Amino acid sequence: MILSHRRLLALLAILALGGCAAVEPIKAYEGPARPKAELAIVESAFERDWVSVADVQIAAVDGVGYPGPKYEARMLPGQHRVIVKGTSVIGSQKQEQFCAFEFDMARGCAYRPYPPSYPSPALLRGAESEWQLSLAMQVGVRCSGVSADIRVPADCAARAAALAQRRPSYQTEH
Repeated sequence: MILSHRRLLALLAILALGGCAAVEPIKAYEGPARPKAELAIVESAFERDWVSVADVQIAAVDGVGYPGPKYEARMLPGQHRVIVKGTSVIGSQKQEQFCAFEFDMARGCAYRPYPPSYPSPALLRGAESEWQLSLAMQVGVRCSGVSADIRVPADCAARAAALAQRRPSYQTEH
């Protein structure tokens, strides 16, 4: 029992170190950098407590994938499709899912997606590696000091490849 507790603490320490590193935000638009007040921002987070670790990273914006840990994406206001990768570790069990959502994002607003709980084994019916669900996902919205939670349509799956991506309208250099 002590050995598994030590493994859990070691895993938490490793994940915590990975979550603390400064990571450049994604610039998902053409042209020179713009002030945050002119952009729509999607932000995610790394969180941990004594029992679990939750890491939500931005995996793609408008069909362009971004490797490595990315916790903020800056884009021009308008319609955008974002894919987030949610990883949770509870005890020794690691679960990973990808959720895609799309809606019209406003200038000067920050959006924080909260991927749903991982599907239960009863729902998965033995096809855990290939599952896909459509549902309403909670997104926290903060604009000019006012905060609210909204629900947006989202597709979640065990693999990012299961989520159809549209082609980007332009190529960016990152």
